[in-house]
Amino acid sequence: MAAGTSTTTSETSTPRAKAARIAAGVTAAVAALVMALLLTSSPERFGLPPSPELFERVRAEDRASEAFIFVWALIAIPVAGLLHTPLALARRARIGAGWALIAAYWLYVVVTAGVAWNVQGFFPATDAPGKTGGWFGAAIMMVIGPPLFVVASGGVFRQVRNGDSTPAAQIRDQLAAVTVLCCTFIGAVTGLTVGFTFDFPQDGFPAMFLPGGLLWGALAGAALGMRSGALITNSADSRRRMTDDAKSFARTAAAMLTCCLCVSQLGWLLPEWAVALVGLPAPYVLFVVAGRCERLGRWVELRQIEVPKEAMY
Repeated sequence: MAAGTSTTTSETSTPRAKAARIAAGVTAAVAALVMALLLTSSPERFGLPPSPELFERVRAEDRASEAFIFVWALIAIPVAGLLHTPLALARRARIGAGWALIAAYWLYVVVTAGVAWNVQGFFPATDAPGKTGGWFGAAIMMVIGPPLFVVASGGVFRQVRNGDSTPAAQIRDQLAAVTVLCCTFIGAVTGLTVGFTFDFPQDGFPAMFLPGGLLWGALAGAALGMRSGALITNSADSRRRMTDDAKSFARTAAAMLTCCLCVSQLGWLLPEWAVALVGLPAPYVLFVVAGRCERLGRWVELRQIEVPKEAMY
């Protein structure tokens, strides 16, 4: 009877715990948004000059929207950590390990902000469709999204269970999972950027842009992420699996890039719209042909990018 009561209580508390974690994440996002708006619109409230030199430089470079995303993210990460700490204490999670991960993710966003400042020249100019449509901002959110999600969901605070792994192993497992996702999104953004700026020939860029650029870039990023994750993780089985996945993703990315380059050469003979009609189904046709051809199937494998759910949430 006692055991049954305990199980029922545990089962009924799980939805409440999830609801509390969701509420904490949403509250952190909204609170960070308000603080970011106040910081950028009224910096004197935080003891800063009315027009800080950095703010003026950002406005002069016409990068206010992208800078705001990073300001919001840098505020949201520690705020989410603070709001999730009481919940983590209630479920006896590892607080020290969680804050170590929060610090690492916060530094990752700082480094990404510095990189974004220097690489924006590779993206469309202010008056180009990609820039005015928010492509660069969307790319930023893709790259910093995984660590933001992990912190906002409270997944950085791992719960202690009987026979559970050590704090160091838990940190390494989550870092490996986040690394895979971040590298995949960085690869996707890189592939799209390379495809958009491709001009050999100029009319062949649709074959290199979408979906080709997205696919080969994401696969190449996944290969890098899996290889990096294999070096981070503490599990021998995970290291072996991730290494095999990295090799497979690398081969498929190389085959996909070769396919896109070959199709793009039709731009010497055909207009852009015709190249787009051929380039759109070409990557998917490659997977179909690889499934029927044993030799090509060694290079092109349809694999999902998998990370352990328990390491993320």
